[in-house]
Amino acid sequence: MSQILADAEMAKQIEAADGPVNIVDATGTVIAVCTPVKFPHSPYTREEVEERREEARKNPGGGKSLAEIMTRLNQLGGGRV
Repeated sequence: MSQILADAEMAKQIEAADGPVNIVDATGTVIAVCTPVKFPHSPYTREEVEERREEARKNPGGGKSLAEIMTRLNQLGGGRV
């Protein structure tokens, strides 16, 4: 995936959007559609998410395998996930 650096003003406008944004050139032609990254429904703050990411980085073997997760989901759902 390519990455484009937005200037401060564009970044501010995108962050303020409440949904997808059309990016247009000087003539008004749509050149891209951007979906802002937000956590609107998350019960966690960005700081809490970062704390957990940092914990995971410090302890990479501390999680569960996919097989363990699938087994647990099957137990909870009573059927194939």
